[in-house]
Amino acid sequence: MSELIGLLPAAGRGSRLGPIPSSKEVMPLGFELCYPEEDRHAGWRPFTTIESHLHAYRKAGVERVVIVLGSKKTDIMEYLGSGSRYGLHIAYLFQEELRGMPFALDLARPFTHECTTVFSMPDTLIEPHDSIARLSHAHRQVGADLSLGLFETDNPSKFGMVELDNEGRIVRFADKPSATDLRLMWGLAVWSPAFTRFMGDHLADVAKGSPETVLSDILEKALHAGMTVHGVELKGAIYNDIGTPEEFQSVVRKLALRAADSAAESSAAK
Repeated sequence: MSELIGLLPAAGRGSRLGPIPSSKEVMPLGFELCYPEEDRHAGWRPFTTIESHLHAYRKAGVERVVIVLGSKKTDIMEYLGSGSRYGLHIAYLFQEELRGMPFALDLARPFTHECTTVFSMPDTLIEPHDSIARLSHAHRQVGADLSLGLFETDNPSKFGMVELDNEGRIVRFADKPSATDLRLMWGLAVWSPAFTRFMGDHLADVAKGSPETVLSDILEKALHAGMTVHGVELKGAIYNDIGTPEEFQSVVRKLALRAADSAAESSAAK
């Protein structure tokens, strides 16, 4: 498999959260205590979703990451910097016109066209942190054009749902269905240079002013074009969205309770 390169689209405005003081990707969900053996910058540090993805990329063997920014999102670049403190090299691209996520991803094609791309959404919290490593390993083993990380959900109307055959190949997509018997949503992806080219060629034919192209559209067209699309069920993994105030607050509460339990256990052990 070619070099792994991470791709994070962060150009969206995050309007569902209302007026917020920073980009949602770098709004702290809390603070965590970092020890010297984990990071040379020991001590308390903010815990943000985008940093959780960077740590997961590094764990998966990624060394270079491309982050696509939009208007008023430069605070992400200012916060993350060069990526050196994460053991990564980060490059930033700017999407001048918001035409949907696929167009943001295609901006990275000059940098990713010869690489295996690892894609995740930086406004989500995916646990455990080895989920991306598990997906990239499975992609390498299967040799698919496109591998999707799958999570169980009881709220299919919010997500892109998939149907698998007995060999783990995806045979059908259903984007945010109002009613379905499907139980698996996709939330991560790893794809080959062939899919990078396929997406770019398709987007080149989309006229300005056309209805918004969503990523699930591209995935489905790739399936119908005969590309090998493999699904990897990440059993035990949890996909947390922070796109609305309710979802953001729910994740903050979960992390706070976890930290409190951990502190209580540590105190009891002493």
